[in-house]
Amino acid sequence: MSVTPPPGLSMQRLALVCEDAPERQAVIRAALEQIGFTMYPAKDAAEAIERMRRDPFEIVIVDEQFRGATPLDNPVLTALRSMTMAVRRYIFVVLLGREYKTFDNMMAFAKSVNIVVNLNDLPHLPAILVKGINDNNEFYKVLRVALAEVGKR
Repeated sequence: MSVTPPPGLSMQRLALVCEDAPERQAVIRAALEQIGFTMYPAKDAAEAIERMRRDPFEIVIVDEQFRGATPLDNPVLTALRSMTMAVRRYIFVVLLGREYKTFDNMMAFAKSVNIVVNLNDLPHLPAILVKGINDNNEFYKVLRVALAEVGKR
């Protein structure tokens, strides 16, 4: 999931955040900085989608109700689902919700994300992200090695 920069250059690890509430954005920013990521907050869904096309985000965090969306019609989630797997498998997607149980794997699968996080668990976000990313890396390890060997990343 990480890329080694050329000698002498440091590469930022980027996280796109689609969250409206400033107090939750502050908690998310602190959590991301704690684990070595730079947060880019999206103003709206159109900006988020454009930035995902343009920038190499390792993490995308989406509140299911971002900018008035509902869990069924969230345009950011729709855009993520429509990405090719060659691109999508390198993005760790976190869905924030009010009714989810954190780490509910069946809900994450149903929503086409890597993990779901209940908003009440945001104070524990650094540990949640580390566990989720490590689990995801372990799951895709063999596939990523095979893809690298055939020159596909």
